[in-house]
Amino acid sequence: MALSGGRDSVALLHATGAALAATRVGEAGPAPLLALHVHHGLQAQADEWDRFCAGLCQDWRVEYRAARVTVVPAHGEGLEAAARRVRYQALTELCEQHNVGWLLFGHHLDDQVETVLMRLFRGSGVHGLAGMPALRRLAERRDIALLRPWLEIERRDIEAYCDAHGLRWIDDPSNDDTRFARNALRQQLPGLLAAFPALRANVAQAAAHLAEAAHALDALAARHLATLAHPGRDAATLAELDLDGLRALPAAQGDAVLRLWLRDLGVRAPSVARLAAMRAQLIDHHGGEPALPHDGLVLRRFRSRVLACMPPGAPPTEAVALQWAGQGSLPVPAWCGELRFTRDDTFGVPEAVLRQPLTLGPRTGGERIVLRPGGPARALKQAYQEAAVPAWRRPYLPLLRAGEAGGAGQQIVLAAGLGMHRRWPDAAPAPRWRVEWQAWGSDAAGLPQ
Repeated sequence: MALSGGRDSVALLHATGAALAATRVGEAGPAPLLALHVHHGLQAQADEWDRFCAGLCQDWRVEYRAARVTVVPAHGEGLEAAARRVRYQALTELCEQHNVGWLLFGHHLDDQVETVLMRLFRGSGVHGLAGMPALRRLAERRDIALLRPWLEIERRDIEAYCDAHGLRWIDDPSNDDTRFARNALRQQLPGLLAAFPALRANVAQAAAHLAEAAHALDALAARHLATLAHPGRDAATLAELDLDGLRALPAAQGDAVLRLWLRDLGVRAPSVARLAAMRAQLIDHHGGEPALPHDGLVLRRFRSRVLACMPPGAPPTEAVALQWAGQGSLPVPAWCGELRFTRDDTFGVPEAVLRQPLTLGPRTGGERIVLRPGGPARALKQAYQEAAVPAWRRPYLPLLRAGEAGGAGQQIVLAAGLGMHRRWPDAAPAPRWRVEWQAWGSDAAGLPQ
């Protein structure tokens, strides 16, 4: 379970340990409970909190693990949101490392009310206004479930439990800092509760109704998604959506499909404004090849598809000098891949060509290639377009040239993503070799050969 050291998580750890111990009467050894702590480093007392949690677990005979993280807000992300994102990521990694199937959180009814009101004030849709679910499985790790067993328990009941058992905990001074929106709202809640005594129950009930509505929308979106979603065609593309089918849906249903698709990919749900931008650039607009970063992915449109891609690194820009000595493969780390050579006396490249000095490097402009014996020479740009290779991928696709670098007789041997140059004399003597480019996984953006 997640242990921050605060009152709620300490109380849940104590109650969970007691419940597990009661079910293990007569069994040897401690209950199967693991406390997970994330050291954010945002407060001067962070080391002290880590020591407190470790000592508490030692006293209660509970296994303890901690992870230190660095919180760096992404563009447009607040410190609270960044800390929450990094915390959940660290907790998930700890669960994976220690084979944890259930991750418990001490969130309670007052936390749920604050969450729903916060999202209401920010203009969230039905999914956001449904609040925190009591049970949620991670999209990227379905074997890990997030459980909030106290969502129907009020804060005052937890306080009473702590008093009854003499529990001690740590207080985070940032909880009193009204520069954070949740803390500012929390200070207003006593007045709202005085005016609306049933506020907690009513907000929770409204969240439950909205959760039902969100579930119905997801069920409808899932039926559409089953026919529109396809696996990615290469290592860099996680998944694809049929754009024509998406455009055929009413806008609200299309947005629901896009939101569910992203959730299934394991990324956070887009805000209303972000979802509107995705629709405008990926669905409604027809020109160009837009790219929208979102939670570690890049969403792209190419022809009749929306692609969820891993963000590539900067493409190589330097040519690499090579010398082939007849080996089956020739690694080129600078281009994150390797050249492979297979004997092919019918359609291969003459060995005399390959024995020349070779260079593997970027396009310089104006290159042409013949892709089938007897076929026409095509400009590389045209050939890439016909092969459905998006413009953003082409800088990662090197050209293999034979001959002295910069010399007038230098000629293309291979264009990665297209294939070998085929304009060789039919009477060229054996041996001849088929040459292929093999990218090294995601480091090479998963580009086609």
